[in-house]
Amino acid sequence: MSISYLPPHITVNGLYSGPCYAFDGSGGYTVQQGFNEIMLKTPDLLNKYDVTDAIQLKFSVQTMNKKLSIMKDPSNSRTIQAWFNPITEKLYTDSIKLCACDFIDGINYQSVVSMGKMATLYKDFNKTVSTYFGSIGGFMSLFSNAETFSVNGGVFDASAYLQVINSSTFNMQGSFVSDLSGYVTISDINNLLDWVVDGNIFNNRDPAVYNYGIIDGFIAGDLIYIPNGFTITLSVNIQTESILPINNVGPSYLDAIRNKLNWTRNNVVRRTTYSRSHITQTTTFPILLILTNTPVQNYLNYGTTWTLVPGINSTDPSNNSPNNNWLSISLSSTGRYQSAIDESGNIYTTQDHGMSWSQVHGIGHSPTNSVSISFTGENQTASNGQSIYVSNDYGSTWHSTFTGGTSKIFVSICLTGQYQTVVSCGDTVYLSDDYGQTWTPIDNTSDLYFSVEAFPTACAALSYDGRYQTIVTENIYISSDYGETWTNVSPVNNLDDRNWDSVAMSSDGHYQTAIENGGEIYVSNDFGETWLFVDNPIVTDKLWESISISATGQYQTALEKGGSVFVSRDYGVTWEAIADPALQGLQWQSVSVSSDGLYQTAVTYGGQMYISTVLSTVVTTGGTSCICD
Repeated sequence: MSISYLPPHITVNGLYSGPCYAFDGSGGYTVQQGFNEIMLKTPDLLNKYDVTDAIQLKFSVQTMNKKLSIMKDPSNSRTIQAWFNPITEKLYTDSIKLCACDFIDGINYQSVVSMGKMATLYKDFNKTVSTYFGSIGGFMSLFSNAETFSVNGGVFDASAYLQVINSSTFNMQGSFVSDLSGYVTISDINNLLDWVVDGNIFNNRDPAVYNYGIIDGFIAGDLIYIPNGFTITLSVNIQTESILPINNVGPSYLDAIRNKLNWTRNNVVRRTTYSRSHITQTTTFPILLILTNTPVQNYLNYGTTWTLVPGINSTDPSNNSPNNNWLSISLSSTGRYQSAIDESGNIYTTQDHGMSWSQVHGIGHSPTNSVSISFTGENQTASNGQSIYVSNDYGSTWHSTFTGGTSKIFVSICLTGQYQTVVSCGDTVYLSDDYGQTWTPIDNTSDLYFSVEAFPTACAALSYDGRYQTIVTENIYISSDYGETWTNVSPVNNLDDRNWDSVAMSSDGHYQTAIENGGEIYVSNDFGETWLFVDNPIVTDKLWESISISATGQYQTALEKGGSVFVSRDYGVTWEAIADPALQGLQWQSVSVSSDGLYQTAVTYGGQMYISTVLSTVVTTGGTSCICD
């Protein structure tokens, strides 16, 4: 049997196309080809925002780093102290809070970059009120000032903003403002900083320029966005009519435009309520903080005003001196924690920047009682001339770690608290590298040993990490290896056989200032290698007693026994005597300045205690140091 069929179509390349006959086959082959997984995008730890409508403000990066317990040099480029764990490479502080006080003290006219959408705040409210009362000739005529109602001419600029946040200076005629309240919290800081450093997110951490790390904290150019940053409520009351019929139809006018009165646009939220008795408009604006190296705090006020702390009464029945003849005072880095000791050996502590004090311990009567604390305030050391006492819980409890001192003991503790140095006049110098738990004397064949053994007075100062140390006796001795070796720099500076009273150094040891009983002040800007006489009649021939300086060394305070308080704002180059009559002629004994220079406390042998701050929001005697507490 013959079958006819159409042959398959074959192209010139041998490719079969169209229908064709073929043998059947069963089964088949399989293969699987895999491709790279389509991943979710790695989430950004920081969000992106449209900041066009935000209130944009310059804010001090120093203030932010202070919250993290980070102090830097004046240019804010190099970290000189930080509460940082080198093992975990994390800051101990992982969340910070900016309260209303911080915000008020950190903003001035020059801080305002843009008011954003807030620029039309008053204009919008004026329009709302105008719409409520309608056209001239209507029921508006029943109200005395409706036609002319206007808030600041509709202008809301930087000046108006400052008047709003500083309610005490608010001066718009016929209006009032409540105190600014609230706070902003920034959390997960270690992870955020780690991500920002690795990715150079703000284009201000070029690894080719500097090896940035978490320890450097915030730097200029960082941005902080606060979506619900600033909420302001504008309200006006309207006297209600008492005679029928009611003519006020204002609410109906606003009903007609309610979509223009209640809205959310780019994180700006407005809500308006109204009735025949009021119009209230609440608007929330985002804030963009642009961190800058320019500090806002007015450090020109450093040391200019002092407040007397009320009498501090001892709870020790054996203390017959109601005046607390103070001998020593020491402040933590922020000034929040402070400890003071009097001649009777009573130790007092405060946790509110010196506003209120509590007696916590007694170590016995001695004319050489002294106390020193770490930059967090957690580690503290005190001495009565024979024994050394240590606290590791902010001064709450104390225990003795050394006995056998023979005469005057001067204690100095590095800001981390790990390294401590004790000068025992007539004896030797003792060193500790374990937070004051154990003590080791220096080499008894060294020049420093013989000087301390023979000289009746001395003082010691340590850098933040304890690496740099300076001891003054009849000579000036410096160490750059945690006190292992010491060099007498007096001969090369022609300063032999002086009667040095006190010495202080910046956190990194770079800047140092020493005072001597002969009435002179000397400064060093090279870690104590060379010293320059401050040739200024205002600070010569003074009976100097104590000196303290800020972490950068820029701000310094010196006390004259039976005289006045002197301050410097330029690393000890020039000095000013504070003219306050209340400060004159007192038996000044000891002064301590916080790391940032914002706070300082000075005490007298006669029992007075004075505190000073450059901040405008510190509350006077009897209150707390922050109105937000």
